[in-house]
Amino acid sequence: IGARIATAYAEMGCDIALIARTKSDLDSVAEAITALGREALVYPCDIQDETALATVIEDLTQRWGSLDILVNNAGAPGKGYGSLSKVTKARFEHTLDINLISAYTLTHLALPLLREAPKAAIINVSSALGWMVDRNFAAYGAAKAGMDQMTRILAYELAPSIRVNGIAPGAIETPSTAFITQNPTLYEQTVRWIPQGRLGQPEDIALAALYLASDASGFVSGKVLEVDGG
Repeated sequence: IGARIATAYAEMGCDIALIARTKSDLDSVAEAITALGREALVYPCDIQDETALATVIEDLTQRWGSLDILVNNAGAPGKGYGSLSKVTKARFEHTLDINLISAYTLTHLALPLLREAPKAAIINVSSALGWMVDRNFAAYGAAKAGMDQMTRILAYELAPSIRVNGIAPGAIETPSTAFITQNPTLYEQTVRWIPQGRLGQPEDIALAALYLASDASGFVSGKVLEVDGG
């Protein structure tokens, strides 16, 4: 999802700063961005490492001096996936750190850069599990619900110069959902509950991210857009 959001922004003329743990993944996306004629800056780091994130922001301050769009896309069930009887406090906190605390930290650090832009947008990629229920997702669901409420509060706090919105994807076809697409029975059971009759594609989320970063959503802030096929 993050890769397609990045290339979609590049297609619209944006230069992109990429943050993730795996440099090879970043390099692959950066190559696609430079092929579009845009600049791609690669920052391999752990988004749970505040010092590393601060170093990224310091470098961007020197290079660009401002930031128009911030997308908080990192997310995973983490060590908090599991039942209440098995998930300890430490495991629960690990999932919160990946999905919520890292997004808050990066937003906090990037705020001066965002304020240097004439107008800016923050987009938080949440999840349908922020409101729906499923076993073993107490930590992940709590983190994403927290992200949704953080989105609303920061939208109020940072208005009018910075808009803050979220995207709540439903079931999206990515490597992490291969266990669904590679199992015909499970796939049928999954799409049966989706009115559009299919899994979402990264493109669907990227188009929502384009909308929320553009002037087309200039009067939209504090909203979490559900992109889940209905």
